[in-house]
Formats: sequence, C-alpha cells, structure tokens
Amino acid sequence: MSRLEDLRNLVARKIFHIGFVGLMAVPFITDIPPELYIAALTFVGSLLYSIQVRQPIVWEEWRQSFFKALEDAFGRLEQLLPLDKPQLRDQYLKAVRQFEELVLLAERDYEKRHGYLGILMGAVGFLTALVLFGKQHLLAALISMAVYDAASAVAGSALGGRRFLGKLTAWGTAIGALLNAAALTSLGYSPPASAVITALVIAADAASPEDNLTIPLAAAAGSYISHYL
Repeated sequence: MSRLEDLRNLVARKIFHIGFVGLMAVPFITDIPPELYIAALTFVGSLLYSIQVRQPIVWEEWRQSFFKALEDAFGRLEQLLPLDKPQLRDQYLKAVRQFEELVLLAERDYEKRHGYLGILMGAVGFLTALVLFGKQHLLAALISMAVYDAASAVAGSALGGRRFLGKLTAWGTAIGALLNAAALTSLGYSPPASAVITALVIAADAASPEDNLTIPLAAAAGSYISHYL
C-alpha cells in the first residue's frame, strides 16, 4: 500500500472516529443522563463486537443488507411520491456507494480480523472516566479524543519523521499536542491545565496498545488534577 493510500485510509478512519466522539458528546447537549447513555453505548458496542468476532459471516451479511436497503430506499420513496427525477436518483445512489467505500476504507486490518475493538474500548474508556471523575471532567476527554488523537495520527502519517516511545512520531505528537492544548484553552481551561491534560494524553497514547481506552481516562484525570493546581 502506498503512503498516499495509507493516509487516505487513515483519514477515513478518523472521520468515523470523530463521529464516535460526537455520539459520546450527546449528554452535553441534551438532558439524557450520561451514565445511562454511555452505558447503553458500551452495551451496543459490546454486542456488535461479539457478533463480529463470533459470527463474522452474519456481520458481513448484515452490512450488505444495510447498504442494499439504503439503495432501495429511494425506489420506495418514488413509489410513494412520483418524483420523476432520474438525475437525483443517480446522485443518491452515488452518495450511498461513496459512503460504503468510506466504511470499507475505515476498516483497520485488526478490526477486520478481531472486530471493532477500538469502538468498544473507546466506550469503556469514557464510561470508566465518567465513573471515576464525573461528567464535569469528560469535556477534556471528548476534546482530546477528537483533536489530539485525530490530528496526531494524520500529521504523523502525512509528515513522517522519527518514531519515539514505540509508536509516536515527533511531528504527529507535536502538532496533536499544540492543537489539543489550543482547543482546551479556547474552551475555558487555563494554559497550565491544558498542558497537564495534554501531557497525560500523550503518555497514555505512548503507553497503551489501545489509545481509545486510555486517552479518555488520562484526559479526565488531567482535568481532575488541574483543579488542584
């Protein structure tokens, strides 16, 4: 796989990654209890993961049926409402196929073999952070997952550079850290607090084989600690 193709696949993954973080942010914009909501997402993630690992053929059939249903949806709409818009139908089908291609691009090799472990671990990480530190410290976890995780991965892949502490790259870590600290500061965290949170996030990223599990916990811990600085 060329470097450009690898970067394209990575960007596709991070689009879904940010979408996942968006789901985790729902309790911040609604009155849904965060404990109930995140626990429910964790259960759904566990169920999907178990199906992918235990019954991969069933998962593949379900996915094909899902995209087939999306393709057929416009035809059913035309039966109800005589749109007579062949160009619009072609555009819709093209959009569905592009979405399917994006999903396929987003699949990492280990996720094809072992299920979407990252999604499950992310849900567990947020749930653990919520239980240990409370909802008021989850904002740092949301920002760090959306900004640091995505920016450091894309920048590291695009710019390359020497690796350190195992999997980190100098460019990716530096850009991800700067953007993460800037995002935290813009949302009301003090510069020292932003630095503490980002430092713990980098440490969690370096130390863990699954950063989706540890980054939410490290960011929430940093937010908690910063209240005592």
